[in-house]
Amino acid sequence: MTDQNASTTPQGASPSRLMRFGATPGSSRQTLIADRRLCVGPPGNVFVFGGVLFGSALAALEDHLQRPVVWSTIQFLGPVRAEDVLALDIEVPSPGRTISQARVTGRVGDREIFLASAALGVRDEPLDHAWDQAPEVPPPEACETAKLWPHGQEPGTLLETLEMRIVPGAFAEVEPTGSLADSGRTVFWVRARQGLPMDISVLALFGDFTPYALSKALGGGLGGVSLDNTLRVLRRVETDWILCDARIQGIRSGFAHGDIRLFARTGELMAVGGQSMNAWPPRAKA
Repeated sequence: MTDQNASTTPQGASPSRLMRFGATPGSSRQTLIADRRLCVGPPGNVFVFGGVLFGSALAALEDHLQRPVVWSTIQFLGPVRAEDVLALDIEVPSPGRTISQARVTGRVGDREIFLASAALGVRDEPLDHAWDQAPEVPPPEACETAKLWPHGQEPGTLLETLEMRIVPGAFAEVEPTGSLADSGRTVFWVRARQGLPMDISVLALFGDFTPYALSKALGGGLGGVSLDNTLRVLRRVETDWILCDARIQGIRSGFAHGDIRLFARTGELMAVGGQSMNAWPPRAKA
């Protein structure tokens, strides 16, 4: 596998990227048509997946500044529906020598959809080490395929292009129990079936899978809807599968908090994500 360390300067929009922007790279305004392959949801109620919105914002920033994302966060304000035209407006209030601080506002018409901020850049330092290590688990080929969304999806949408494999044993899928799990941790493999390059939009996409861990922690059911998302990028490694180690820290007053670590198949820590979510109480299977 090729290690594309965070010191690598991005090379503009990839022709294989999940989303397609409607302006030339480097423009301070990009547009994105929300086609169905970017959406999730049951028939009649599809919307663009939050990780796609986050990835779109970060990809637009990297294209504009030609610097890699180090830290980023997004606050979700409303949904984007299929066929909506999303405008992404970029501002760079602090274009530093090595680190740029920038933000993106996403809008559909006059309606604000998200606010995203990021730090992008490179420092010429040789130290390279990760204390977090990938859990020792079977490879994806030895794990069972899981449903990414067990409650039904409209055909032709995003989850048809993704695949998840559940690590057996303590993390294996079970029928909904309606009771809180003993642990808020779950470990699983994910990939894009179309073999997307490991750019910032893919890391943001899979960094948005913490709600899956919430669903398991709550004993099954829907889990939660993201209020925000944070992504810290350590390195980029070309890998066919990503190993996700997700943990829910706690839930109170209808809100849950958790984080996720993304590892390459070969064990390198690529990124750390975190989310706060609206959470629904667990329900046993009828």
